[in-house]
Amino acid sequence: MSRESVPENCLDIVGPFQAELDRLGLADSVQIMGGIGSAAMKHAGTEIILDERRMVVAPDFLEDDDIREALDPIRNNGTRRDIDALVLSSDGDLIDRVEKATDQTIEDKLDKSIFVLIDAAHLQEQIDNPFGIKALKTFVSDRYIYTDGSIDKSLFPFAVPLDPESLESWELEVNGQIFMIANPAAAILNYLTRSISGLRPKDYDKVQEMAGLVFGKAPELAEWMVDGPGKSQMELAAITQTLRRSNSWPLARRELNIGGGVIAIKAGSVRALKQNEAFMLSDADSRTQDAALMIAMLKARGLGIPESNETLVKLFQKFIERGIDTITKNK
Repeated sequence: MSRESVPENCLDIVGPFQAELDRLGLADSVQIMGGIGSAAMKHAGTEIILDERRMVVAPDFLEDDDIREALDPIRNNGTRRDIDALVLSSDGDLIDRVEKATDQTIEDKLDKSIFVLIDAAHLQEQIDNPFGIKALKTFVSDRYIYTDGSIDKSLFPFAVPLDPESLESWELEVNGQIFMIANPAAAILNYLTRSISGLRPKDYDKVQEMAGLVFGKAPELAEWMVDGPGKSQMELAAITQTLRRSNSWPLARRELNIGGGVIAIKAGSVRALKQNEAFMLSDADSRTQDAALMIAMLKARGLGIPESNETLVKLFQKFIERGIDTITKNK
């Protein structure tokens, strides 16, 4: 796709998608993740209104060179950006309607990724068969819903309960248009807990900038992450940090500081993870537990190697990513 054949920025592409969701009465069921919300969080002029669960960008938003670059449909490495949307439901008909709206409005202007709430029975399959294909191919997190409505976020062999408040949508106002996004603190947590390798190198600078500005404007959101509704996901972030960095040297590599040191995520002992409440194989025998932890650690460290290489990341995004949805989307 040539640069001339795409709209000026991602707002021009995602705007019609949000408008279609509004028309269909689906806006409350879908959050647009990353992209526009991340760009807004990186802008010093964005206002965060906590009691209204709303962010409003400044009128000069699109005059910022960094923002224009972040919203360019084509990345600097020549690959097409994506749109990630979270459907806050496991209802097949609702999901089909969202996917149809995505196809009709986004077309092929961005790569489309739709994430949904998955029946927790699929999570139980991983627990029952910890060395089966479903468990072994899990490299990214997903949200699993139980019959009672409770939801876990899982990166096998770990799962943490999600506080319902952590899934509440926020409004992002851009030049009069409203986009439905995640809580800014939840958005940061999504980056920290998306991959079994933890915060990906390609997202590191972006997340630090986002966190620094967000915590500076609304310190309460750091507390929300550490001691509030985001606490369980912070625990999952500490687990991925442990899998990736435990026993690493020097010590600085074992601690991930976010937002200028406002939040510190420390690597612990992999062996101690057997006693962690998030470990889903607590009832398994010791050999099974040890093997599952070893596999998780090898995944985290093995994945971290290509993720740290810009050339490999570009090749993956351009030629491979869309062909292995079974791994990148846990399908």
